[in-house]
Amino acid sequence: MDQVPRRAILHIGTHKTGTTSFQHWLRIHHERLALEHGIDIYEGLFQNNREIALLCADGSKQYPTMRRIPEWNTEHWQGHVAQHVLSQVEGPAETLVIASETLSFLRNPAELSALAKLLTTREVTVVVTLRERNDYLRSWAEHLTRDGFTLSDDPNSFAYVQPDSWLADYDSLLAAYRNQFGQESVRVVDYEAEILAHTSVIPGIMKHIVATTDNLPEWHGVFKNSSKQFSEMQKPFLQRVIHRLTRR
Repeated sequence: MDQVPRRAILHIGTHKTGTTSFQHWLRIHHERLALEHGIDIYEGLFQNNREIALLCADGSKQYPTMRRIPEWNTEHWQGHVAQHVLSQVEGPAETLVIASETLSFLRNPAELSALAKLLTTREVTVVVTLRERNDYLRSWAEHLTRDGFTLSDDPNSFAYVQPDSWLADYDSLLAAYRNQFGQESVRVVDYEAEILAHTSVIPGIMKHIVATTDNLPEWHGVFKNSSKQFSEMQKPFLQRVIHRLTRR
């Protein structure tokens, strides 16, 4: 009898599409998900599991997290983090869910090849949540501004939020992952459709992971979003600034 291949589910965001809420839901229900669905959750070293993307990044583009982890490309850091990642990837979990929106920054073939190498022992499915481009760029600009970053005129910057931003080039994102992992291995979740139908992206993501979403742990009302942490008095001001910068 053929052995069922162990799976890795990569949920790669994108940013501002409920990934933080999904990660929170996975954490609070990890025991039930393991017991009832055979799902284990990757436990990262850094917030939002951002270390995996940094292991694969070639440095051609800067990410916000690179500024927070300046040692990301040192041999010591890379070796320590790779050991941590592989200890879980090569572990006994039947299905390992890895959720990290920073993975949506990876575009170059060498970066995707490095990611695939980390996951060699598993059959990979990639789940990506896509949001209407203009809404995504406005929300991302708000997030960056709140976190103290200056929006950029450099088309290669993570802080470039004009309509032609590489961040909202979904075709290149999907092509990069499909070229590496296969056309059928990349599944797309429509952010607006899921919010309209369920007020959450969680069931839309999970339908690509489990056979049925009928008996999932409670997901209604699970909401985690760091962009909501600034005061409501600040919000109108931020929106006016961002509107001017993204409409130049």
